[in-house]
Amino acid sequence: MAVDVTGLPLAATVLPASTHENVTTETLLDLLHDQGQAERLQLVLVDRGVTTRAARSLGKRAALEVRRVGHDKGRHKFVPLAYAWRVEVAHGHLLRSRRLARSFECTPESASGWLQVACLVAVLDALAPRIGTHPVSARPSPPG
Repeated sequence: MAVDVTGLPLAATVLPASTHENVTTETLLDLLHDQGQAERLQLVLVDRGVTTRAARSLGKRAALEVRRVGHDKGRHKFVPLAYAWRVEVAHGHLLRSRRLARSFECTPESASGWLQVACLVAVLDALAPRIGTHPVSARPSPPG
């Protein structure tokens, strides 16, 4: 999943668990390009699962700065990373969608579709007025 600096999802896809992070990052950048969002990107932060060589290659190919973030080896204490925690928060918001917990069709296309619907709900929820209304993802209380 790709998120912006505010934590809102930009692109999401589902790939097999055996897919290397280099390929996953390339796929997400291609998806952003296909959606017309790549032009507004300046910096892409990736975790240490993406190799240094792949980060350089992706940066040159997409004309972006691709920066690897993560902790230095030998650190034994949890310290959140400056921007990486926003991806985790976005994952947490998407997990509110109970439909993502089941894959009845067992296809990556179906799982990607439901993930994109959940992303849309998250964006609409963030854009919805908060005063006197329920968020899109919440259910109103039963009457009575």
